[in-house]
Amino acid sequence: MSRKRAAARRRREQPETETAEQLPHDTVRPEDTPVRAHPRTRVLQALISAALLALAAPPLDIWPLALVALVPLLLALRDATPMQALAPAWLCGFAINLIGFRWGDALLDRFGHLPAWARVLALVLLAAYQASVFSLWAGLGSLLTRSARVPWLVSVPLAVVVAESVLPFLFPWNLAVTVWRAWPLVQVAELGGAPAVSALVVLINLTLLEAGLALRHGQPLPRQVRVAGVVVLAVVAAGLLRATHVAVARASAPKVRVGIVQPNPGTVTAEDRKQRGEQYLATLRQSTQQLARDGAELVVWPESAFPFLFDRQLHREYAPGHPWELRPGFQGTLLFGALSHTFGGALVHNSAVLVSPDGRITGLSDKRRLFPFGEYVPFAARFPEWARDVRTQLPDSPDIEPGGAARLLVSGSLRIAPLICYEDILPGAVHPLVREKPNLLVTLANHAWFGDGDAPYQALALATLRGVEARRDLVRAASTGISSVGDALGRVQAHTSLRLEPGAPEVLMGEVALVELFAFGPYLAPVFPYACALALVVLALLGRTRRT
Repeated sequence: MSRKRAAARRRREQPETETAEQLPHDTVRPEDTPVRAHPRTRVLQALISAALLALAAPPLDIWPLALVALVPLLLALRDATPMQALAPAWLCGFAINLIGFRWGDALLDRFGHLPAWARVLALVLLAAYQASVFSLWAGLGSLLTRSARVPWLVSVPLAVVVAESVLPFLFPWNLAVTVWRAWPLVQVAELGGAPAVSALVVLINLTLLEAGLALRHGQPLPRQVRVAGVVVLAVVAAGLLRATHVAVARASAPKVRVGIVQPNPGTVTAEDRKQRGEQYLATLRQSTQQLARDGAELVVWPESAFPFLFDRQLHREYAPGHPWELRPGFQGTLLFGALSHTFGGALVHNSAVLVSPDGRITGLSDKRRLFPFGEYVPFAARFPEWARDVRTQLPDSPDIEPGGAARLLVSGSLRIAPLICYEDILPGAVHPLVREKPNLLVTLANHAWFGDGDAPYQALALATLRGVEARRDLVRAASTGISSVGDALGRVQAHTSLRLEPGAPEVLMGEVALVELFAFGPYLAPVFPYACALALVVLALLGRTRRT
């Protein structure tokens, strides 16, 4: 008993310094632990990480920077308590969101006609809210490491997955967007979606940080760092092995030559459609004829490209000679976007319409995820007068009726999963369609509202991950760019420019493979965050048990 009392007294008399078990890492000895950073130093480190992330993300896409971009922030978090970790992580998130969403100012001006102060306030509030995802994973990772002894190199990547999956965003994005061009790194998206790619990016940053600190102190690489390095290499190698399998499947799959019409009409108002609708349609026809001469078998027009209300009851396309004739001189398949209605009815849908080579309308699919204020006014049923006032300020944004269940558009060998507007950046909108076994993903988008900002580049990067998850080629037709043709490995094979010159259309030709390969993404990606959360709970319980 006297020995136990003496040991307890020594522990009580020990100076209140953190031990290696208390630190948010287990890779250096206490005497090698850096002194706590000054708050101003943490602020600088957070801002450096934000700047590097901005350079790595679209539109600059200097993706190698993403592998070290988080090192300054992680260094600031390394010796911080959970509460101390919240502020620098939030600041980093706030800065990168403010940089990334700077296009929102022009959007709110053009879309909502808001005064400058209201636009700035809206962007600041958006950035402040979406920055909370950084605070969540930083605080959670630090808490688990300190309180439950979950290894630092494990807790933070898993916490990133949970944090990126739990918070709803108006325009969702994640750390995976910084490496979308590095296709060997994004193959893990088939198992865990974009959060899995984000976790891999964070693990690489953590491994490089800890390896650098060990080398700086003249130590051999700690076991945890070696294990983390092996995990990174194993994940990338497994992804490349699966990519090889997918590439072989693509090589043997039937091919289709796809043509995209990017009409570049600028922002088209309801009055423009009435006054110049036939002119817009003539531009689409001429571009389609050009693609037909180049050998296109499938031609895609972007979202709401058809300038008139389309009758949902039509079974065949408009007859030759009709003012609204769609595709004179083209004998292939046409997929186009249109605002549709039942003739005489009041409800309007944002639709994708498929016309077969023989002129039959073989499918019509409606947009299911509507954009607030652009396509509907939130809480209109509860506050009808307010909704009417909002609608009068947005005369060019009609109320849209959401579509029903996900459905494919089928014509011959084509089984198309149609995605409208920003649905291709929403896994919840894509996965149900992919479970219906399409052989091609096609997005119809209208990016005119975004002007010449970064949003079209960001949308392309985020959507590319859906192709990897689904293991299907992805065709994206945008009204003002960027239109693209990508493959099931996440590689963009061809794309147009971002053009805002009304009346200067652009066409794009590409070849896609009608892949029939089973994809794990639509089944595993939705449950991956829950698996990571469960792993953290189990590790925390085991860590607490070991401490007691």
